Amino acid sequence: MPSTYSPGSPPDTPTPITNTTHPFPAQPALLTYQEFNVTTSKAISVDPPKYSLANSIHTPNKATDDQSMNAPPSPTVKHEPSAEEQAILAHLALADKNRSILSQSGLNNSSTLPQFTPVPSGGFLVVHMSHAAQVFDHLDNRVLLAWFQVEHPKLDVAKRAAIITEHIHAQISAIAESVSRDALPVHISPPQPQGGKDAKFLPKGFLVHQVSEETKTLLLNQRIWSTTDLSFKALPFNCTHPPEFLFSLYGFTTLDTETILQSITDTWSINENRNRIETLFSTCGLPDDEIIYKATHDFIASAHVELLDFKITGGISVPHFNILVKSPTNNAQTWTDLRSVLSALNYPTSLNGCGTATLLFACQLCHSLAHPRGLCPFPSVPMWNGPKAGNKANHASRQSGKARGGRPGWNV
Repeated sequence: MPSTYSPGSPPDTPTPITNTTHPFPAQPALLTYQEFNVTTSKAISVDPPKYSLANSIHTPNKATDDQSMNAPPSPTVKHEPSAEEQAILAHLALADKNRSILSQSGLNNSSTLPQFTPVPSGGFLVVHMSHAAQVFDHLDNRVLLAWFQVEHPKLDVAKRAAIITEHIHAQISAIAESVSRDALPVHISPPQPQGGKDAKFLPKGFLVHQVSEETKTLLLNQRIWSTTDLSFKALPFNCTHPPEFLFSLYGFTTLDTETILQSITDTWSINENRNRIETLFSTCGLPDDEIIYKATHDFIASAHVELLDFKITGGISVPHFNILVKSPTNNAQTWTDLRSVLSALNYPTSLNGCGTATLLFACQLCHSLAHPRGLCPFPSVPMWNGPKAGNKANHASRQSGKARGGRPGWNV
């Protein structure tokens, strides 16, 4: 019985049976194909396709939903990509990665951050700390515990005294955005110092978190970040090795560092002193006597000396010498005991006096314990735009006059 005709419905002419078409899958799915097989949801007929006017998309009155006009017809035969097509798919497979690479700056590229002092040839000088965890000194225990629980990537930045957290946030955000235009918001957690003796003279640590690994790597690789209104040092959130700086000596009448180094190694090699060093290394987990002996030998051989040419009124030289070593252990107790034992010794020479350990205070510019502010080397870094040392002669003279006493702050 013929159907009732209604407006909008096609006349009673046979409608060609067509397979349901599906749009091609998204690009990433295409790229995983080893063979270019695209089929319809119905079983493929073994008969060859019938090409007729009825099957044409141009057939009059054909329903618009029978064939999608915005997608090519699905092939019904197995297709083996040619070499040319495989090359296209291979490049498309890496499209997202290429876009990601081009949206980021190289980790060694500082040209996009002209506000910071560029890294000098050979890198920035080491800032010597009193111990490996100094950035956490005088931090409230509850805050430290909360910082422990923050997930990586994270790091610390050290900045002395009063600084607004927003200043740190603005500068690190600029660094993160130079690495990736799609950088997530950086989080900065300020310290809550407990106080304590001399707390106001120590650098304050800020926790930086929710940054990318790339941003963290860039911050730590450069270490020193200095602008005209803010300078800070980036530090890893760990204590993987003790500082190299051991102590400073004065009392010698020579400026020759080789003479001082000879006095150091000779004093440590005396049987009594060497045995004390070996005993300390034996308590930190080194497995046997042979390794302890080698650790002691390497420790003494690693010693090196830096000259600080202090001058007092009249330009008279009163040299100080920083003693630095590489410890074979990261054991905090062993390192502290080594420093205590070795700094209590006298270091005689045949013709150039006898050295003893001297009192030190931190530099107000870079926080290092290895020199006073007047002898800070950072203002001499090419294109340095951070804080200046001021009159070096005045600062050095004031430090040398207070080397064996005085109060913190006079020497910096």
